[in-house]
Amino acid sequence: MICRMLVHSALPRPLTEAVEAVLGAAGIEHVSHGDAEPVAAAQRAAGDDRAIALIGPFRSRDVAEAVEATAPAGLPLLAPVATWAGLTRDDEPGGDDDPARPRGTLLRIVARDTVVAQRIAADVAARGQRALVVAGDHAYGVQLDGQLRLGGLPRTARAADADLVILAGLAGEPELARAAALSLPIIAFDGVQGGDIGPRGELGVALPFAPESHEHGQVAMTGPARRAAQLLVSALRTGATSRPELLGALRSLGPFDARGDPVDPPVWLWRADAGWRLTPERPL
Repeated sequence: MICRMLVHSALPRPLTEAVEAVLGAAGIEHVSHGDAEPVAAAQRAAGDDRAIALIGPFRSRDVAEAVEATAPAGLPLLAPVATWAGLTRDDEPGGDDDPARPRGTLLRIVARDTVVAQRIAADVAARGQRALVVAGDHAYGVQLDGQLRLGGLPRTARAADADLVILAGLAGEPELARAAALSLPIIAFDGVQGGDIGPRGELGVALPFAPESHEHGQVAMTGPARRAAQLLVSALRTGATSRPELLGALRSLGPFDARGDPVDPPVWLWRADAGWRLTPERPL
């Protein structure tokens, strides 16, 4: 049994339960704050002398704000599903706009958006295709468009010359209708689920989640939360007893790169049906 140290979390209930199951089985005390006040939870964790790590928050922006409290205290923060590049990178599109300041204490469990864009670009290139990019005018769309350019996506501005559409958009925004009107196969980034894409043919969604996250036709976020807790258990079993020692053990076990991003993380293409049920199709 691992004792005397405890782990805080700031996550929605299903993810909290996944973390609790792993930590409880290992005998690690867990303090759950839920997801209502993630920054306050981070502040409480940072000020807790017994706290060895924080799992969460859930959303990228909340993670960026949480590290303002946890990083100065040297508290490792494991972000289960946050994908914004700016959490760990200030040299990529979207990451140079008020990036987070984790001071080497943030570890991301899933691939960041830039990696998803790189995998899409490489897949299109490997298939000898060219893509027409339909991106929203909002910050998310602009960021993803830049990341696709960084990844070297073979692209065209003419629908007649395109083999497929890459959709960088959000549900409820006009770019979904623009993409559907082109009558081409679509590969979309995360964010379009549940949106009205109208009559269309083949639709895939590129996500930083492998098939083990598949539950009842949807992608479950509990898998990465469970993975974060399992990493903590393994790191503590190496004999780490302080925050710096734990951070070092986590980096080796992940493995994570120097910025805190996972090395060679999974990205999968998920096929979406008319009712937005998702089925894992192939790795990217």
